[in-house]
This record gives sequence, structure tokens and C-alpha cells, in this order.
Amino acid sequence: MTFRAPQLLWLLALVPLAVVFLVTRERTRARLARLFASERLRGVSNTARGLRPWLLGLALTAALLALAGPYAGFSLVPIVAREANRVIVLDVSHSMGAEDVGASRLTGAKALATRLANAQQGRIALIVFEAQPDVISPLTTDTDAVAALIDTVQPGEIGQPGSDVGNAILSAMRLIETEPGQKADIVVLSDGEDQGTRVAEAVQRARSRGVEVSAIVVGSSQGSTIPTPQGPLRDTTGDVVTTYARSDVLGEIARGTGGRLLENPFAQRALDPLLGNGASTERQTHTRVPIDRYQWPLAFAFFALLGGSLLHRGAE
Repeated sequence: MTFRAPQLLWLLALVPLAVVFLVTRERTRARLARLFASERLRGVSNTARGLRPWLLGLALTAALLALAGPYAGFSLVPIVAREANRVIVLDVSHSMGAEDVGASRLTGAKALATRLANAQQGRIALIVFEAQPDVISPLTTDTDAVAALIDTVQPGEIGQPGSDVGNAILSAMRLIETEPGQKADIVVLSDGEDQGTRVAEAVQRARSRGVEVSAIVVGSSQGSTIPTPQGPLRDTTGDVVTTYARSDVLGEIARGTGGRLLENPFAQRALDPLLGNGASTERQTHTRVPIDRYQWPLAFAFFALLGGSLLHRGAE
């Protein structure tokens, strides 16, 4: 027999004091009853009433033993855990400010990224990128925190204009490679514009490690201007910049790594292929759970108190 809170057993030292108090109180009650009550009223004929303090002492002892949490033996309980690592790579370049999907491209991408984060069954990380990537959140099981971080990102917040998808994927691979034994995947959300030169390197690295890179294209191929507080964004020559959503680079990445390519999946079930989290693995383990035995002393305490209550009859 072992106890979960053995320190509470020190309270048993108070039981003898409680018994002495109860015995003294019972004797005092009987003496006063003989002085001020008739023989019929004081119920002297109930000779077993003298056992009441001892029953209450036993009840207190049993209750303290139950409070200490006794347990004996163990049972094996199966635990099934679904584990996966997923890295969300979110484009925050200025072109994501174009409003050609009913709102800005980034607003739409953030809504999709939030759905991905909330559906994640394992750990998740967040990377935003322009010309350079920035790790906003490392791998974590706190999907609520990641969703809150997604909501705060804004176009151009890194301050390095451009869009290098390959470099962002390589940054995601570095997070994944910290746990080489854990399955993982990457989801890129972007309008597909890419000025980098590392896409082929990123595809080869992900494929060699069995990491699927899925891509979500957000934006219209018809083109759109980029609004700013001063009006449409202009280049250094003063011409209005028009940005086009492209699927060629992101499609190459998805095909090369075995991932999926989705375009503006805002319909009700359009995002479902990525919500299933295909990279997840199911692990079953067993853990030893102690078998609680507090019910035994607790039941004894209950019946001892009940017996003490019955013996109290005639002392009212």
C-alpha cells in the first residue's frame, strides 16, 4: 500500500487527542445528565453509547487515511497519440496587399492559415517571408498562440522587399530537421510571385527527406494594383505596379515534393485536402496508472460515523 500524499499521515497524530476530547466530553455529558435529568430521559440503559467516542476516533483515522490517497497495484491504460509537425510559410510581401480576392490577398491567406493551424493535431510553426524569411513561431502545440500570431502579420513587415519562396522553404526545413525522426510537412501560402533562385534547391532538399510541400495560391491571375495610403503602389519610375497571382513556381514545388496545389480554396470544403494532416502518425503506448484504494477507508469511516450516530440515541 502506497500513498499519494504521505505527508498527510502526520495528521494521524491528532487522533489520540481527539479521542481523549470525545471520551472526556461523553463522561461530562453523562455526569451532568445524572444531575439534571431523570433516569428515563437520560437513557442510561443504552450502555453501548460509551463506545461512541471510539467509533468517531476510528472514523477520523479512516478518513485521514482516505485523504492521503492510498493506492495499490497498477493497471495498464493504452494511450493513442497523433503526432505531426507542420510548418506554415506565409508570404507577407507587398504584392500580398492586392485586393483581388474580395479582400487583400494577405487577409485571405491569413484566414486559410488560421484554419490550418486550428486543424493541426500535432505541433505547428509559422514562418513569414519576403526577400528573407523570419521565424515567427517555432514548432509548438499551442495552436491558439500561432493563430493569434497569424492575425497580427501585415504586408511588408519584414522590411526586405521581394519574394523568395525557395529561401523560405529552406528555413522551414531547418525547423523540421531538428527532429529528423518526426514526420512533417510544409504549407506555403503565397500569390506565387518569386524573385529568388533557390526553388530547385528547396525542392531537392525536401524530397530527399520525404517532406511534402503543399502550396496555396492566393490571388487573381488577371492582375491587380497594390493599394497604399498614398494611392496605388508605384515603382521607382513612377509607374503603377500591377501584380499577378502565378501558380507555375508553386506548382513546381508541389509536384516535386508530392504535395498538393490549391488555388484560392475559399469555398466551404476546398481546403479539406490539407486539413486531414496527411503527415500525422498514430502512436500507441501504454502507461501504468495506480489503482486508487481510498474507497476502502472512506467506506469504513462512513459506517463508523453511522454507528456513532446510532449510539447517540438517548443522549438528545
